[in-house]
Amino acid sequence: MHHVCVRSAINNIRPERAYLYYEYEPSGPWWELTKPLLEPVKIKAPREVFGRPLKHFAHRADVVRLAKLIEHGGIYLDCDVLVHRDFDDLLDNSFVISPEAENADKILSLSNAVMLAEPSSPFAKRWFQEYRSFRGDRWEFWAEHSTRLPLKLAKRFPQEVTVLPYTSFCWPLWYESHLKVIYEPGRSKIENHAYGNHLWETNAWERYLENLTPRHVRMTTSNFCEWARPLIVDLPDNFGAPSLLKLMYIQIYYQIRRVKRGIGLAPVQTTQS
Repeated sequence: MHHVCVRSAINNIRPERAYLYYEYEPSGPWWELTKPLLEPVKIKAPREVFGRPLKHFAHRADVVRLAKLIEHGGIYLDCDVLVHRDFDDLLDNSFVISPEAENADKILSLSNAVMLAEPSSPFAKRWFQEYRSFRGDRWEFWAEHSTRLPLKLAKRFPQEVTVLPYTSFCWPLWYESHLKVIYEPGRSKIENHAYGNHLWETNAWERYLENLTPRHVRMTTSNFCEWARPLIVDLPDNFGAPSLLKLMYIQIYYQIRRVKRGIGLAPVQTTQS
């Protein structure tokens, strides 16, 4: 999934350069296939911002992406955003962002999975300065600075930011019923006028993404597989497929998690698809 998303961005946006910032370098066949498409940049992710601790990697990444946009400008994409078309008509804006919402009347937050910015964007700098009040180490404030705060700032300083329609990047959403539309066969076709689709890796990984193979993508008629298929045409069916031993390990790991949650056991399956 990450390889497909990176390739979709490079094919459609056609950037002069594409950077991937990391503290711990990925590994495996999919990374080796993806690495030549990018300029990997090793960093030390910040552990604090304005003296406030950043305990979770997600919050560290939130700070890094804003800092890099302020420094360099450009387009930021999470690695689980699949791009459908170029962003050329967005490039004259100082800062671009889009909502996470079911419809235009239910916008509660803006997504930082996709952002465009000019260097030293006033909106990005204003947003970054708000991290002086960061308190995301408490669960009730988990997404306060990453998604809710930019919406508040956009309402106060609309001249500094372009807020796209909610369908631009984040529709369908991360709910189970929406994930089924993205990943399961037999669902209605998503008529894609969007720039791209956030694929909600955190929610979809265990059920839909962890053991994907080119063969599965070629044989499945889901929306995701239709988007991904043109991007893996030259790969053999079993490219990157986990070994049977690894599949068994993964199944046992998730069964233990289910037992801890009180869900119960499911039979171990070792069939590769």
